[in-house]
Amino acid sequence: MHMRLLLLGIMALFMTGCSMQKSSDVDQSKFTDMRLNKPGQPQKPRSQTLPSVRIVEKTEDLLGAPFKDLGIVAGESCRQTLQDPPASLPIAKKRMATKAAYKNANAVLLHECQIVTGLGCYQSAICEGTALLITK
Repeated sequence: MHMRLLLLGIMALFMTGCSMQKSSDVDQSKFTDMRLNKPGQPQKPRSQTLPSVRIVEKTEDLLGAPFKDLGIVAGESCRQTLQDPPASLPIAKKRMATKAAYKNANAVLLHECQIVTGLGCYQSAICEGTALLITK
């Protein structure tokens, strides 16, 4: 009985001790302004513009073009309930291209796109490809 109480006390102290730690190395400049703009106020321009990424569906389109493989990227469109709009393959492709742009890619070689059920969504559209940097 005493061992259980001791173990319970140690666990409680451990859990509260870890939750009380404060991280001081957080860069506040990375957080966006969460306040809503009033109507009529101009939106702040985005500081980073992503390069345009073209989606290559056939490997033959890459013949003769030197490129660098930047890794696998994927995009998803989720329909969480029946009331939501259907999962969209074009949206999944766009999200995949956006992730490739964050890797400084200018193309994505599309592996496959499919619509599946499950995975926390009523319906999901998932696209996967390889981010490429094509040099000319």
